[in-house]
Amino acid sequence: MIKADHKYWARALFNPYINRLLKKHFSNFYLINDLPNIEGKKLILTPNHFSWWDGFFVDLLNRKIINRKFHILMLEDQLKRYWFFQKLGAYGFNPDNPKSILEAVKYTNQILSNIDNFSIIYPQGKIYPFEQKPLSIKDGLRYFIKDSDSNLVMLPIAFKVNYEEEKLPSIYCKFGNLLESDAVKKNYQLFIDSFSKNIEELKELSLNNNYKNNLFVL
Repeated sequence: MIKADHKYWARALFNPYINRLLKKHFSNFYLINDLPNIEGKKLILTPNHFSWWDGFFVDLLNRKIINRKFHILMLEDQLKRYWFFQKLGAYGFNPDNPKSILEAVKYTNQILSNIDNFSIIYPQGKIYPFEQKPLSIKDGLRYFIKDSDSNLVMLPIAFKVNYEEEKLPSIYCKFGNLLESDAVKKNYQLFIDSFSKNIEELKELSLNNNYKNNLFVL
């Protein structure tokens, strides 16, 4: 597997670049609800994965709201291709290699041992259309929480892009319910139901232009 290799210079170059790029392609970044209380908790974010932009959405959300050290799990072959992301906190594994999976699980636990960190893991495994039904949710997350302690929580996040009255589309984002790893280890369906419900709720709320903040103006 490939470990993250955070570099200050990479972040200094990336932040203004991605800020400009997001505002060039989207008119607004609407946050529908408040971040649940994650203070003192080890954190795994579990976003839906429907576009190339998804990791950049979470990155901005972290810089504006969450404020922890960014880590995101990627496919190893993709990270080799986009090596710059390693300098921002991406780490890579090969899901077809058992040794690579074990190394990624161990490394994720090391990341989460520091409460100032967090990790992003996509439970869908790869990009699927937002409207696809039924949702495809893999079992991989189970491996990453199998040996976790009771202080670990998972937070589903849903993103959706809507075309409205402006020339550029708007991004909508909704936090789901905070899930304790102990509960999910006993019943993985609890996570699947919460992840799916959050996406459905976002779909409905975004149609009503219902939001609390616009991250582009925070």
